[in-house]
Amino acid sequence: MARPALEVADILRDLGSAWRDANAGHLGLGQLKVISAIESCRTAALGGHVARCENAACGYTTIAYNSCRNRHCPKCQGAAAREWMEARAEELLPVPYCEPACNFDPCCGVIGAQF
Repeated sequence: MARPALEVADILRDLGSAWRDANAGHLGLGQLKVISAIESCRTAALGGHVARCENAACGYTTIAYNSCRNRHCPKCQGAAAREWMEARAEELLPVPYCEPACNFDPCCGVIGAQF
């Protein structure tokens, strides 16, 4: 699969620090860690390894950076999420699905609380 032109990590690397500054005090430590992991995913910050062609005439070299392996990272867990969704789609019945929603008057809440 080809790499998309723009990824979540690209947006976070460009605008993440300004967004964190604007939302200071509203983000928990866990959320900040996830943002930091996604920003550094598959960059030199996490290290990597060099792969070289063994043929001396070729000498092709490529660098593969390590991933963050964070469960919220779309790059690391995207394939697993797609596989999970496909497996769940196979379990669905071949019928249209809808989710009904109802609004009740606040006075009806007293009646509902009794059940």
